[in-house]
Amino acid sequence: MPAGVRRVRRGRQAGFTLLEAVVALTLLAVVGSALLAWLGTGFRTLERMNDVQRRLDATRTGLAYLEGLNPMLQPSGSVTLGSYRLDWESHLLAAPRPVVSRYNGHPGPFDSALYRVQARVLGEDLPPLPVSLELAGHRLARPADGAQGGEP
Repeated sequence: MPAGVRRVRRGRQAGFTLLEAVVALTLLAVVGSALLAWLGTGFRTLERMNDVQRRLDATRTGLAYLEGLNPMLQPSGSVTLGSYRLDWESHLLAAPRPVVSRYNGHPGPFDSALYRVQARVLGEDLPPLPVSLELAGHRLARPADGAQGGEP
């Protein structure tokens, strides 16, 4: 060999082999499918939470209306509350009694009774949501003291 000339060895080529590329793609596919399954579970959970939130909103809307209801004067009915419809029926639990004044112990002008109110809240894309509560009803039964006039 002439002086100054080096012999270059031809050894293995640098870089990825076909086997290494296949293993890397397999790992990428496995990790990617696990990630997609995890994301799918997260999206299903968010969808269920959204459904629960819509049912809670509908139930709270119905309860807010029923809190102001006087079942003695409106024993049953139906009302539209935004995108919801509320249907209710009242059943007497205790017979009406006079409301007694706490100052003199005499019956006041009102009678009161306890009612069980069964209601359903209906909404778009919602199953009927049952609501049950007990409410006191009242009505004017007799004139108030001093209502006759002429007395101070």
